[in-house]
Amino acid sequence: MNRRIWTTVVLSLALSTSLHAQRADAPLLVLPEAKGHRLVLIDPRAKAVVGQIHVPGWPHEVAFSEDGRTAYLPSYSDVIVGMPGLDGQTIDVVDMRTKTVVHTWDLGRPLRPHMPMLSGTGTLLVSTELAQALSIVDLQEGKIVGQIPTGAKESHVFVRTPDGRKIYTVNLHAGSISVLDVTARRLVKVIQVSSLVNRISLSDDGKSLLVSDGSSPNVILIDTTTDEITRKIPVAAPPFSLSFTSDGKWLLVGEDLGTKGKLEALDLATFTVKHAFDVDRLPYGIKVIDGEAFIACYLTGNVNILNLESWTMESPIMNVAHGDGLAVWKGAR
Repeated sequence: MNRRIWTTVVLSLALSTSLHAQRADAPLLVLPEAKGHRLVLIDPRAKAVVGQIHVPGWPHEVAFSEDGRTAYLPSYSDVIVGMPGLDGQTIDVVDMRTKTVVHTWDLGRPLRPHMPMLSGTGTLLVSTELAQALSIVDLQEGKIVGQIPTGAKESHVFVRTPDGRKIYTVNLHAGSISVLDVTARRLVKVIQVSSLVNRISLSDDGKSLLVSDGSSPNVILIDTTTDEITRKIPVAAPPFSLSFTSDGKWLLVGEDLGTKGKLEALDLATFTVKHAFDVDRLPYGIKVIDGEAFIACYLTGNVNILNLESWTMESPIMNVAHGDGLAVWKGAR
């Protein structure tokens, strides 16, 4: 047998064995390759890549059905937000049991669809920044059946309150946060933050919205009962990614210092930085699993790992993917 073919067979068998060894309820980290056409699957316990799924689009973010059997991947662009490039208009639908694309939905026109979120009502919410709206996509038809206007350009990522009634969108170069009424499908308010905002994270109780100010070294706190800015929290550099720890006591903040990346831990009881770590440049995605924080660094393609119990950095997972949004998949049930 040709050596190249034999190597491919052995690698495929190894990946298949690793995936089947994974318990159905055990989480995998999933990193869309923003520069290419694939999802990369990472075992957070083994600290290793265990598979990949090829897709036709340019996925930056991914959402999973409640049963874990289906993944939804909007095809954004071959470039990052704000840059000239291809304007995506499709959503790839992946069967996570067979690891294959089963549908590619065409949204009808170029929209740069970016972040998806299941609504719980048989629809998928997707940020579609060229329409300055969140689009509502029917899961049976794969078609847009409604939109919620954001009133701003580059509505890129968003969060939804626990009661499902409000959505907050990040409007990057508009430097603002839009407040949306989900039921009425209308724009309630635009909160001006700065000249650039990057990401947001919402507390489990839905009362505190943290915003990364991309134009100054501050994390912005918004009270969701009033939708007003209540505090600016200083950090080392203009922040990008944000993530609460599982206990809600800390906010992890990913920053880029030009020559290196930095991860800081904000104590939310005092709103001060208590821990800081060097990481690879452009820490774009952060996910916390079982006492560890996994940080996807776009420039190097590495996933850095922080042990949250000892507050020490572990060995990174090297050469994973140039990823944007890091997600958790709990397996098909």
